[in-house]
Formats: sequence, C-alpha cells, structure tokens
Amino acid sequence: MRSSLWLLGLAVTAGLSTGCLVPRSMTLGQMAAPVGRGAMEVGVFTGVQYATQTDPPFTTQDASGGTLTNQKKNVAFALPGAEANLQYGFTDQVGLNVHASPAGVQPGVKWTLNTSRVANVALLPAVAFGYGSVGSALYTAGADGVQRENSPTSNTSFTFLGGLKVLVSHRSGFYAGVGYDFTINRSLSSYVIGTGNVQDKVDTLTITTGHQISAAVGLDIAFGMVHLRPEVAFAVTPGLATSVTVRQPPNETNASAGGGFGFAIFPGFSIAVDSPRREKTAQEEEEEAPKKRRRGDDDDEDEDDDEAPAKRRSKRGSDDEDEGGDDEGGSSRKRRSADDDE
Repeated sequence: MRSSLWLLGLAVTAGLSTGCLVPRSMTLGQMAAPVGRGAMEVGVFTGVQYATQTDPPFTTQDASGGTLTNQKKNVAFALPGAEANLQYGFTDQVGLNVHASPAGVQPGVKWTLNTSRVANVALLPAVAFGYGSVGSALYTAGADGVQRENSPTSNTSFTFLGGLKVLVSHRSGFYAGVGYDFTINRSLSSYVIGTGNVQDKVDTLTITTGHQISAAVGLDIAFGMVHLRPEVAFAVTPGLATSVTVRQPPNETNASAGGGFGFAIFPGFSIAVDSPRREKTAQEEEEEAPKKRRRGDDDDEDEDDDEAPAKRRSKRGSDDEDEGGDDEGGSSRKRRSADDDE
C-alpha cells in the first residue's frame, strides 16, 4: 500500500512539472524476465530528462488582414528526472506491472511468453491516467485592511495513454524494449481579465493527440536482491494534432491543426530491489498433479503409438523368418527321403 501511494505521489509531481509538453511514459526499468510467483520488485529510475515538442502550425490574421503562421516550440530539461516501476508475480509467467511517469499511474499485465533460463520475451499491455492542477492569484489589501483577490489563474491537465510494449532480456543482463502508445492530453487554462466590477473569465481548452514510439536498452547488474541498471530510453511522437478552443463571453473561437512532432531522451540508471519468489504450497502441488499426470499419459500414448508399428514390423519379420525356416526344413526332408529310396 505504501509503495502504491508513493508511486501515485511521484506521478502527480512529475505531471505538474511537464509544463506545455504532452506527458509521456518511457520504457524504463522493465525486463522480460518474470519476477516469479509471489515475488515483488520495486525500482526507481533517475537521470537526465530532455524533451522537445513542436506544436502544429496555426494560421491567423493580423490587424491589417495579413496571414500569420504561428508555431510554438517547447523544450524541457530535468536533472534529476525520475520514473518508477513496480512488479508483482501472480504466476511464474504472468504478473502485475505498475509504472509511474509524467503520464500518470500506468497499470498493466506482463506476460512472459517462454520459460527459458537463457532469454525471455514478454508482452506488456498497459494504460495510464494522469491528472494535475495548479492555480495562482494576487491578493492585495488596501488601507481598509480588506484583502482582495486579483488576476486568479488556474491550469488543469488530464492525460490518457494506452499501448503495448515488447520486452526482451538475456541472462547476461542485457535487456531492451520497444513500445507504442496512443496519447491524449486535455488541458484547460483559465484566467480573469479586467478589474473591479468589469471582469471577464477567459478559458482556453487545448486537446492534443499523438502516437508515441519508444525504445530502451540497458544492462542489469545484480548484487543479491539489489539490481543496478544503467539504461537509456528515447521516444518520438510524430503527427501531433492539436485543437484549441478559446471562450471569452460572448465569443468562442476554435482552431485545429496537425503536423506537430515530439522527441525525448532519458539516459540514466535504475535501482531495483526484489523479494524471493514464493514456492508452491502442498495444496497447489496437489491441484496441479492431475494436469501433470494427464500430460504424462498423453506422452505415454504418443510413445505407444510410435512403438506399435515397430512392434508389428518386428513380428512380421519373425513370422517371415519362421516360414523361411519351415521351407528349408521341408526341402531337407524331401532330399533325405529321395536318398533312402535310392
């Protein structure tokens, strides 16, 4: 429970620090190898986070009627940046994975496709939900001592992300992953213009959608239950589309455009701590015993089916040999009978 609350707090803090950039989730601290039945692993990534985003171009007109093309570029740099990951094994191949990132809290299910001790491949479908809100205002007090609020502003942001990651890992410690995520971010900015009794509230609603492709490579160095993982992750978001609605009573304006682009790179390292896997109980062994026996019976039937033709062939060979022996014996008897008559 404490781990979940800590991940939630980290995600909210990271989400509020993204500014005008669309929040994203990277493939960090995630390996294909299963943690095992009943085992848990908690890891934290820290490093340098650099991201840039170029919004789609919008066309407007100036006061004289001329055409203007506006395109906004955002750049963010964080040191240290942070993400976190938690895993819990339901079985030896299937487990819960919860990732915390600027996109929010991202629960998913990791399914390791094979049981090899050399290399593993896993699929990780996941969705993320993130919400953040900040506000500010200027308070002034006059000679009468009454405090008044001026220029209040508020900004809220909601992010949804959903996609699939493919993870690979090797017993040497090398691991890598690639993923695709569909991202939608809804941001509302509100502020008040005017003074005194003549004030208007202006709302700007911005909805941005994108398709993120991410990848990461790293090396897992184990020290008992502690794992040190130097890694680097990057992501590209081609085809960003943005819709902007500005409401200032009694007017409302709408504009939309596509063709934006985003890029991010996060070099750093993760530190993870895991717990030992839980061994099967006697009841679980008894429940799985019939399945093992059925699998064994099927194998025996297959072996019997394979051996039956060989046995039949062996029997036919023995019969042929017996028949051949009888023929030879009969010929010998006939020759001895002819000699006696002579």
